[in-house]
Amino acid sequence: MKITTLKNLLKLVMIAGMISLSNHIYSQDDKQVKKEVQVQEPYEGLQLKLNDNWKIKFSGQVNAYYVITNQKEDVVNGIEEETFHSLRNGISQATLSFMPQYTFDDGTTVVSTFGLAFGLSNSGVDASLPQSRGFGFAPVEIRQASIRINTPKHGSFLIGRDFGIFGLDAIYYDLSIFGVGANYSFATPRNTTLAGVGYGYIFVDKISQLNYTTPSFFGNTSTLTLGMYDPFASFDIYGAFGTPFGFTNNPKNVGVHGKYAFNKDFKNTNVYFSSAFISQDIGDNGTDSDLSGFGVDAFMKIKTGGLTLSGYYYYADGIGDAGLMFGPAIQVGSNIETVKTQGYYAQATYSFKDSPIALGVNYGASKVKDQVVGNNLEYSESADRLTNSLSYSFNSNLILKSEFTLQGRHKVFAPEANVFSLGAIFLF
Repeated sequence: MKITTLKNLLKLVMIAGMISLSNHIYSQDDKQVKKEVQVQEPYEGLQLKLNDNWKIKFSGQVNAYYVITNQKEDVVNGIEEETFHSLRNGISQATLSFMPQYTFDDGTTVVSTFGLAFGLSNSGVDASLPQSRGFGFAPVEIRQASIRINTPKHGSFLIGRDFGIFGLDAIYYDLSIFGVGANYSFATPRNTTLAGVGYGYIFVDKISQLNYTTPSFFGNTSTLTLGMYDPFASFDIYGAFGTPFGFTNNPKNVGVHGKYAFNKDFKNTNVYFSSAFISQDIGDNGTDSDLSGFGVDAFMKIKTGGLTLSGYYYYADGIGDAGLMFGPAIQVGSNIETVKTQGYYAQATYSFKDSPIALGVNYGASKVKDQVVGNNLEYSESADRLTNSLSYSFNSNLILKSEFTLQGRHKVFAPEANVFSLGAIFLF
């Protein structure tokens, strides 16, 4: 089936009703805490109930770390060995979600989500500034502004700006979601790190989208989400359409994405599986190259007792490497070809029974088919990282966390380095 046919089919699906993503919300709930600590009672966030129909929920988190990054020498790329110290947040900025909810008599709920992200470093105000400056201020980003409609029998709907579908579970269940993981911008810390972005998965990003999620089926174990989104212009880091590191125009057609999710308990073991896809045209700056990108992934998580094992894999052709549409195409001789990427990670976490201590380890790697050899494309060396995690939970809201990461060189984002972090996360 051609991509254009698939897009037209999804447009008809969208006309039939409004929309929603799956149950993932970037604001903190107990599912995220359970990755590292066993929680006795579910935490529902701060809520203000106005009457039987209206309530308002507030939730969010603040994390802060002392980070030591030992940059390794790379003679070929002119990088010297240096050690950098910084006080910063991890991959997640501080977040605050404000969610008014109205419940109809039949059980249908309408939720508006307003998600804000706050950086800790004033060097993030203007990327052109070489360092943090006095009288600076941390930026604020509106990450989410969406409407969710959840019906008891007919599924759920989402429209607005929210986190996407492809790659969502990879970052959502990464043990570094509130940690540091792989680092970049060592000398002038920005308001995020990489965790495993570019080291096993592509960043899901915030997308203007319209989605429909089916009611649960197969014995209330499965859901299917289909949707369309406002497509991204490509960040032309390979110079396929002109100057390297330039942006192309936005594609004219919408992008499409979807996801299947399975979740079931087997006695004392929970199994969660998902697979998502994404597809859109590639902006070409008027070259009429008529290129399109497609990506598919698979994620599995098995939890038994205090042990949780997770695995992720993705393959993409013309979607990018670390970011969506970051370098989706490259010039090979007189032709422009899409860049193929693939990545994976394997992760294990263990929470000791009746103990606040949890351990975790994650190994991930990405490969990119972006080396021009003669008139052919070949895969470059993997960008990989190994992260070890230790956390101590005073309760489900306050967690002390330390990580040590060995990160390989990522050609675009970061050199080889060892990264140590120690800090805290407060969730509410």
